[in-house]
Amino acid sequence: MALIEYKKISPGLIWVSVPSRSIYIQCGCPADSVKHLIQSGHIREEGDRELGPNTILLSDLSIQNGQLSNMAEFSILQMFYRQGMMVPNHPAYTGKKPVMIGHPEPLKAQLEYIFRGNYGLTEDELRETASSPEEADLHMRIKLNFAFGRIKPVEELIQPIALLDDETEIGNGVFIKRIAVNVFEFRCEKERLRVDLNLQPGETYRSTYKYRYQPISPEFFSVIHSGEGDGWDVSHPSMASIICYGPNIYLIDAGPFISHTLRSFGLSLNSVKGIFQTHAHDDHFAGLAELMLGDKKIEYYAPPLVRRSVELKLRALIGIDMPVLESFFDVQDFDADAWNNVDGLEVFPSISPHPVETYFLKFRAMAADGYRSYHHLADISSLEILKAMVESDTKKNGITQEIHDRIRASYLEKADLKKIDTGGGLIHGQANDFREDKSTKIIFSHSTKSLTMTQQIFGSQATLGQVEHLIKGVMDYRHETAARSLHHHFPTVPFGGFYDLLNQEIIKLEPGLSLAPLSQSAGDVFLLLKGIVASQAVLNFSDQEYQAGYFINDEPDCRLEELRTRSWVEVLRIPQRVFKSFLARNNLEQNFNHNIERRRQLENSALFSPIRYSPLLHKIARSLEPFAIQKDQLVKNFVGHHVFLLDQGSMKLFTGDYTENLGPGNFCYEDNVLLKNSSLHLSLQALENSSGFLVPYTLIKDIPAVEWKLVEAYKRRSQAIHKLQKISSSAA
Repeated sequence: MALIEYKKISPGLIWVSVPSRSIYIQCGCPADSVKHLIQSGHIREEGDRELGPNTILLSDLSIQNGQLSNMAEFSILQMFYRQGMMVPNHPAYTGKKPVMIGHPEPLKAQLEYIFRGNYGLTEDELRETASSPEEADLHMRIKLNFAFGRIKPVEELIQPIALLDDETEIGNGVFIKRIAVNVFEFRCEKERLRVDLNLQPGETYRSTYKYRYQPISPEFFSVIHSGEGDGWDVSHPSMASIICYGPNIYLIDAGPFISHTLRSFGLSLNSVKGIFQTHAHDDHFAGLAELMLGDKKIEYYAPPLVRRSVELKLRALIGIDMPVLESFFDVQDFDADAWNNVDGLEVFPSISPHPVETYFLKFRAMAADGYRSYHHLADISSLEILKAMVESDTKKNGITQEIHDRIRASYLEKADLKKIDTGGGLIHGQANDFREDKSTKIIFSHSTKSLTMTQQIFGSQATLGQVEHLIKGVMDYRHETAARSLHHHFPTVPFGGFYDLLNQEIIKLEPGLSLAPLSQSAGDVFLLLKGIVASQAVLNFSDQEYQAGYFINDEPDCRLEELRTRSWVEVLRIPQRVFKSFLARNNLEQNFNHNIERRRQLENSALFSPIRYSPLLHKIARSLEPFAIQKDQLVKNFVGHHVFLLDQGSMKLFTGDYTENLGPGNFCYEDNVLLKNSSLHLSLQALENSSGFLVPYTLIKDIPAVEWKLVEAYKRRSQAIHKLQKISSSAA
């Protein structure tokens, strides 16, 4: 019988165990990996305890195929509390700590991320960020109450093992060695097992849920229930909602695989105007990286304390010293415990005791007979826990009676619709606390438990995609959305110049349908207003997708017959004659056709593939600076604020012992634009006569998907260079 057992759970997640040595290893920890292990039975209840991994092996690469690779927060929480490794009175408690193995760089970053998920901001950071010393003191007293009086260094909670190039013992005679990047070999006695955590090109991490496509038809002010589970629920996304106000769509929190949820409703990243953040735990936070993959910055709303907590956790995850939120989002700070105006929608963040900085959110909008309101009570405390926190001595941990009364009243304030975290335990709410709540409708969420008969009298549970209408709409915003998109494509044309394009039929399509039958002539153009369209040859999520706001069939070689709807879709069909007349009338035909030619040079590049169909690519194509380099010509000490994009030929990128060959579509010098003082010191040499483009950073710095490509490339190159530098210094 084999000593080492192996099971591939999903892409980038592998189970390796040596039962005779009590070693159980989770190899890879993408978002929701705990749910995959529960679903596969590797995390399960047995008697009076829960089984699961006691060791985590991190990916060498913090980003793979645009996705974050190391998100171990819930895996660690499962070991701490559900297995009992940090609970002295638990029947499975032995005093041993969870083991985390990894390359020193991602290991250090992951430990920092775990600290941020456990505690949030430090006392100094609270004082720097809070609006007053009193606000900082309140949050620190709450934090210490949940931490049982002491913020522990993460090394006291987790045993880190830095894996370099030599074979290293995990424990009990089980060893691990890195063979190549993300390829590892385990050994026990004479038995060996090799695992590969690399994703293949086009491969992505997977969700445990099966999403059902469903159309949504919001009114002027509506709430879509987009998640009712928690970080352990294998069948439902974590508690979340979508706010629809006028033509705008806002998310409340972003749990793992938020893009899957959006597309099940016929929404793409381009459909989302903003996100409201309650706090930085992974089941409400992990989807932020997915929101960075669009062609425009999404507005980000949170009180300063939540915003900074999220910022520092994101920096740790990505492992780069740059302002992450500001680079990828349009950041707007909320005033805490006050009404804030967001284009007519009013939002009130209200403090909620939790281990990290947390505010639940109240929304209201004016109707003919007064305000209509929605309260989103994510990650609240039960009234019993809240009462137990009361401490009159402000030098001790907890809250004053006055703060208790204010929070309790805020929890129980009447609303037209109220959604409540009822996960129970020390850090979540209880359904029975709301028996006397006077709200018109109550939804219980953030729990895997069914409601009791009594709880069903005063509350209910929502299904994914359930829509609540708070203010009825009388306007059709689709033509306004179309006008905005047209202006994005043709910024020199006044809105009045689009009337003939807008006076066309809007067609609604189910998932899986072809666009070809809709075309009445070969040159008809479609403006995608809602949903996602892609080639039927593309099986997985891909850069090769048309999203809301993009033209389809605007270039001669578009194969309309190959395109299928990937979700519920709405398109504005513009007849060929009308579109050509519009271009001619506005003297745009020559520029439009020229931009298509230049766009083709860019759309298959590694840098611009995520926005290949975006109107932004037209703007970029007009502003590039071409370059030509003769064979053997050398570029050294380049300090320009540009990215090199190779179009023809081949070049060698090198520094010290590091060498990388670049071909058409490859790019470099991302370190120059991401960091103020890059330490990579890269040089270029043409291997043949070559040409390409210098891309000014000012053109791309506000395009999140392109910025993310730069970050991913920098992480890959810098880690490889630093590894070679350490080998050279060791040899010396």
